[in-house]
Amino acid sequence: MDTLRHLEKILTADRIQVFLHLAPPIYLIGVLFFYVDRGLIQDPDHGLVLLADYFCYWLASVVALSGAPLDVYNNDVFFSFAPAFFEAEGFLPFMYPPTYLLAVLPFGLFSAWVSHILFFVLSLALFAYVGRLIWGSWTGALIVCAFPAVIGVLIHGQNSFLTTALLGGALVALRAEKPVLAGILIGCLTFKPQIGFLIPFVLLAGRYWTTFGTAVITTLVLAALPVAAFGPEIWPAFLEQSKFAATLMNDELVEYWKYLSPFAAFRMLGVPHGIAMAAQVLVGCACLAWTVRIWWSDAPFDLKAAALVSASVLTSPYMLTYEYVLLAVPMLFLWRFVADKELLAYDTLLYVLVMAFILSARATADHTGIPVGALPALILLAQTHRYWQQWRRDSAGERLAVTPSAASPAPGG
Repeated sequence: MDTLRHLEKILTADRIQVFLHLAPPIYLIGVLFFYVDRGLIQDPDHGLVLLADYFCYWLASVVALSGAPLDVYNNDVFFSFAPAFFEAEGFLPFMYPPTYLLAVLPFGLFSAWVSHILFFVLSLALFAYVGRLIWGSWTGALIVCAFPAVIGVLIHGQNSFLTTALLGGALVALRAEKPVLAGILIGCLTFKPQIGFLIPFVLLAGRYWTTFGTAVITTLVLAALPVAAFGPEIWPAFLEQSKFAATLMNDELVEYWKYLSPFAAFRMLGVPHGIAMAAQVLVGCACLAWTVRIWWSDAPFDLKAAALVSASVLTSPYMLTYEYVLLAVPMLFLWRFVADKELLAYDTLLYVLVMAFILSARATADHTGIPVGALPALILLAQTHRYWQQWRRDSAGERLAVTPSAASPAPGG
């Protein structure tokens, strides 16, 4: 216990700086080794392919550019465009709305591996830049690039850098009192709706009327653009194909140990599907009520932002471990909040645990059957609540200090 209490003395500022500078190149080397070892495929139909989920984004853009966008949402037909790859590596359906298909369309102009590298260079750059904006200096970019979840996104080839940049950028815009920009970024985030479930509620609770209205208008405009580009049948095709997402979870076509949601944790523990989903709904309702409570208050914006993102990660059942990178946003906002304050008990230990669980949760659940995927977000929620309670106590003390006692004589009395 003494070792834990003195963890702050072990993790000095100099040692943390060394980690921040070493982690990104180590992650890059690890990803390169992954692709050299098992991630390079010479596909007979599409040449050199990097083994990752990104392949389905690229293939969808190629199919759409060929003049058959509806085929993207027909799983059987989509499979036929790369049968050798899908038979060897497993089928990767394109399960994103037409707005995202339109956004990735330009990447279909390049070969698979060039497109892959280009997409991740651009999205990682946006992710790092938003880290800089949150923190207020380029140290923030260094912090998010050293976040352990980064390597998972690169290996899986997912779009989590982009979603994190949009959500973090929207929060930075709100903090900077740029409501229109915030609304536009939130509207762009609707291509991944499971992340944004709480957003409209907190905008209303926080009285961000302009941002809410801008987000609605942006969403409608973005929904109309694919109709103009691909035809009116594109949205019905997507809605029909989206039913496959429920099949993925119900039939465990994606193993539960790959998820970080409470639903998956309950399922791994043997809880029946209906009860596990009911428990997930209860968790989501609790996150909604607590987050709305904070956004309704006059709490510092850093705490509001941390609460929203941490709770959003727990709200959806369909949240896989590569979405851990979203938690870089609440980490930065919380660290900004305590930058000029005294740390609470075990603060450093709790943040170390967040990063340790992010690194180990997937392997732990796979090899031991112990579901720990939700713990990083839960710890950050707990940290946000601790800081919020401390802020409320400090604010109450300040108000008492400036309020004259009822027994005090009136001025001049």
